Amino acid sequence: MRRTLLGHLAACVIIAASTTALSEPARAASLAAVPATVRVNVSLYGTSYALIGSTGAMTATTEDGRVLYKGGQRMVARRNVQRIEGEPVTLPPARPGLTSAERASRLELLREARRAAREAQVSGKLVTIPFEVSLLAGSDDALGTPVLSAPRISVIRFAADFGYLNFGGRLFRGVLEVTTDDAGDMIVVNQVATGPYLASVTGAESPATWHGEALASQAIAARTYLVTHLDRHDNYDLEGDVRDQEYGGIGTEADSTIRAVGRTAGIVATYRGSPIEALYSANAGGVTEDSENVYANALPYLRSVPSPGDELAKDSGWGKTSWEWNREFTAPQLGDYLRSRGLNVGVPQRVELVRVTGAGRVLLARVHGTTGSRDIGKDVTRYYFGLKSSLFTVELTEGGEAEWVSWRDTARLVDMGILGSELLGTTYERSLNEDRELVSIRITGFVYKLPPRFIFWGRGFGHGVGMSQWGAQGMALNGANYEQILKHYYRGIALTNIGGA
Repeated sequence: MRRTLLGHLAACVIIAASTTALSEPARAASLAAVPATVRVNVSLYGTSYALIGSTGAMTATTEDGRVLYKGGQRMVARRNVQRIEGEPVTLPPARPGLTSAERASRLELLREARRAAREAQVSGKLVTIPFEVSLLAGSDDALGTPVLSAPRISVIRFAADFGYLNFGGRLFRGVLEVTTDDAGDMIVVNQVATGPYLASVTGAESPATWHGEALASQAIAARTYLVTHLDRHDNYDLEGDVRDQEYGGIGTEADSTIRAVGRTAGIVATYRGSPIEALYSANAGGVTEDSENVYANALPYLRSVPSPGDELAKDSGWGKTSWEWNREFTAPQLGDYLRSRGLNVGVPQRVELVRVTGAGRVLLARVHGTTGSRDIGKDVTRYYFGLKSSLFTVELTEGGEAEWVSWRDTARLVDMGILGSELLGTTYERSLNEDRELVSIRITGFVYKLPPRFIFWGRGFGHGVGMSQWGAQGMALNGANYEQILKHYYRGIALTNIGGA
């Protein structure tokens, strides 16, 4: 539902934060406190291969408490493992320094394994194990020794005896658990204390170097989002990605995000006594949007407001393309792109912006092509056209214009190739000595003739509803505290301390 800011992180200037009084300092007795722990799906859309280890030692147990393993080796949980009935062939690990005889022996064992697999397929002795957990002997061991085989996915809990758990190249506090999502696919869930979770989300959603008031605003928005999205899944609470909130484990925690969570402990944004739908996005492009123009419901606190702080992004090396951007397609390329997303109009001839909101976002676009016309509504224009936001205009150029591209601008040079632009010539820089004799010639760039194409010009990054993260940073740099920031983006709210992390 949101988009993280940390695609291209660079250092930002930090200005000292200030504290602010809460609108409702007393704990709200009618609301449940923020839970002590949260369960987060950290395997995205599921996995068939979950490799889990520890920086120290770990214990793996089944749901009924039976210990599968205790120690410092890695373990892997897999779906649909194929094995040959009978005695398995075990390959010695590949390692530097093998003698020629050892290499020949290993090669023969590999050939034997391949022959056995072919024979098993023919004889029907190749069996599929729906779920298997194996212990890996070392970094060279890809198969491991099975410690559990089951006809369905079983719950396996991994707890670090000391150190941190490792999954998918990230380190995690708490417990990792192999379980299933709502569709029955295998996932890995991190059960972690809510404070560190919120510190990690704050650092994943906003640069940890940002102003303390912007980080505090993000921490409260993340906490509010958490308490309003519990109990929506059977085996976990939240997705650890843009479907809910970005979560990077220990890797996106920082002293600044820990402070932001600590100084706002228990505080959530409420409207008429209930926690709000605390939506936020990276950059609103200068103005946020009414909720009903993106989602189904008109919520009184999610109203369109100016967001002048968003323009701050244009001076950032990594964030400037979240403020202003463009995307180009030739007509055939746009047709192919739309077709890959399930919308076929042949070769597009015109893109009509039928309805636009007062803030400038496209509510209804109509694509006219050689085989018909199709309407695209609301925020899904971002998906169908591959754009960063729905705050855009579009033009169809006649082509033929020339453009010079520096040899250093590799991204634009790639664009020229993708668009099929015609190379008209190369520009050079000549160096002369004191006698005006030619010393060297250096290529400085290339001149291209551009084809006819659709150009989408836009601003912002994300849905644009609720708090803008760049806008919050801009307000903080201009002296606003977190209460002022949140009450600007969420109209008519109160800040309520419900207790907890």
